[in-house]
Amino acid sequence: MKRLIKTVTFDLHKSMFRKTYLFQCVLIACVCMISQVDILRNMYMGFSMQGYDLIGVYNFIIHYDRFKILLLVIVASVYSGSFCREYHSNSLRYILQRSGIKFYVLSKYISILVSGLTAYIAGLICALMIWRTKIPFVEPGMAFFGTDQYFSFESLTPREHPFLWLTATAVLSALSMLLLCCAGFYISLYLKDIFIIICMPAVLYFCFTGLSSLFPELFFLPSYGNNVALISGHMWVNYGYKVCVSIREAFVRCAG
Repeated sequence: MKRLIKTVTFDLHKSMFRKTYLFQCVLIACVCMISQVDILRNMYMGFSMQGYDLIGVYNFIIHYDRFKILLLVIVASVYSGSFCREYHSNSLRYILQRSGIKFYVLSKYISILVSGLTAYIAGLICALMIWRTKIPFVEPGMAFFGTDQYFSFESLTPREHPFLWLTATAVLSALSMLLLCCAGFYISLYLKDIFIIICMPAVLYFCFTGLSSLFPELFFLPSYGNNVALISGHMWVNYGYKVCVSIREAFVRCAG
């Protein structure tokens, strides 16, 4: 256990305590803000911001495919390519001798999740703090982004619990991105090109969405509409349930 903690601490230090990590956090904030260029223009020109609110703006960001893919690439660049760097720098042998293969892989997954989630949340908070100077958290009147466009949980509606809704949606959306980043890290064990690995989560995302179109009964992952986040909210439950039911039906048919 001490060896695992020491290895994780070493990986987190390499992933987070560097200048490029701060740049990646700022870049995430910039991508979030550029996705709402109309709001930036209105803020700069001093136009009325009536009808906009923070939960509507963030909801639009995670449902807009172009910027969702950019965020995937940035989050993947935080630490998903660490194996490739160590492999090409000829330091992998010494790291494995010190930590062991099992702790090495486990530490990488933990570091990808922690550093990626921290970078995403930090960048998002920066963007929200800038918007908060001109935009209310919740629009009391008629919102520009209607309530029907919000991705709601069963007992956590965005209008009644805006802060909890925003926190839960942001964390789940980030975790869905990081799962694809972890898959990209696994592929890096075979494809040792760091640029391919950084783009791999976006490629996997398009593969899953393509499979969901070809096999809707097996892969329930709609992505191009404005009614679903990347994989957030009860999408986790719906997706897992439909996959399990489909596998069970396939076994029943084969057995029958």
